[in-house]
Amino acid sequence: MNRVSKLFPLLATSIVISAADRATASDCLAEVRALWDEGAPLDAFQRPPHENTNTVRDANGTVTEIYDSIIETPLRTIAGIRGTHMTLAIDNDVWTGPGVNGPWTPQQGFTGDRRAQYNADRLQRQANLTDVACHGTVDVEGASYLSYSFTTKSNPDEEMGGLWYGSSDTVYIDPGTRQVMIWEMGNFVSSWAPAPTGEHHRVVFTYDPSIKILRPG
Repeated sequence: MNRVSKLFPLLATSIVISAADRATASDCLAEVRALWDEGAPLDAFQRPPHENTNTVRDANGTVTEIYDSIIETPLRTIAGIRGTHMTLAIDNDVWTGPGVNGPWTPQQGFTGDRRAQYNADRLQRQANLTDVACHGTVDVEGASYLSYSFTTKSNPDEEMGGLWYGSSDTVYIDPGTRQVMIWEMGNFVSSWAPAPTGEHHRVVFTYDPSIKILRPG
């Protein structure tokens, strides 16, 4: 048996393994991309009313800020840094106040179609996925979740001077409800700070269908 003949079984095995790895990677990319479809877990507009807490840590692991949010829909929210003021947003109207119950002071509002802007961002982030990983079922703090990791970013917005932003994320999804329960973000990059930062965000979701955000009277 010559040298080529001896090597052929090894080469064939290597090719089969490589093809299987590519298929697995392709399947994972498709699975993560599907999470961003309309009505899928990473579509914010399908998410039921909820509260979330975003704990921000610096590169040394020290907590620097905690953001609290109450969200009926992405267009009806109360959010802010814990211990400071809160911002109430309903459609394109905005108010600020000292706490979740106000009193509320009107501020300059948003412009444009906010839902269309959200959806455009979702589709851009779906199209720009890289470094995907499908972790299967994992246990976190006594609960089991489906977990996925990915890196993604928005497209440059020429109307805002080429603004873009991105991050590397890991999401933990309840296999029964198909809702995100934990969303971790790091390696933040942007058009104004293209080098990754050491900051880390961990957002924990608590769902509550009774949440209603009312326009100040």
